[in-house]
Amino acid sequence: MIACGALIQPLINLLQDKLHEQPVVHMDETPVQVLKEEGKTPQSQSYMWVQASTHAHLCPVVLFHYAPTRSQTVPLEQLGDYRGALMVDGYQGYQAVCVGNPLTR
Repeated sequence: MIACGALIQPLINLLQDKLHEQPVVHMDETPVQVLKEEGKTPQSQSYMWVQASTHAHLCPVVLFHYAPTRSQTVPLEQLGDYRGALMVDGYQGYQAVCVGNPLTR
């Protein structure tokens, strides 16, 4: 799966670019348990971060990104220089990207 992921990275990059062209991006993180993750116990949580656009007339995109953390660094990295509106919940981890870009939250 890792080798396959490396082969489709150009497609993922293109989808990320298309997502960042959207006026509104939805983002949320969901805890997942990874049983054999290096450096973590099986009871610890990791996160699947989901980004989506809902403007079907433009180019609907849904991207999933795995991260071992719920840190604010993940939305900072995933959203890059995105400018627009970010639909998220009240989790404070989104605040840095909203202020830094600046985004309408």
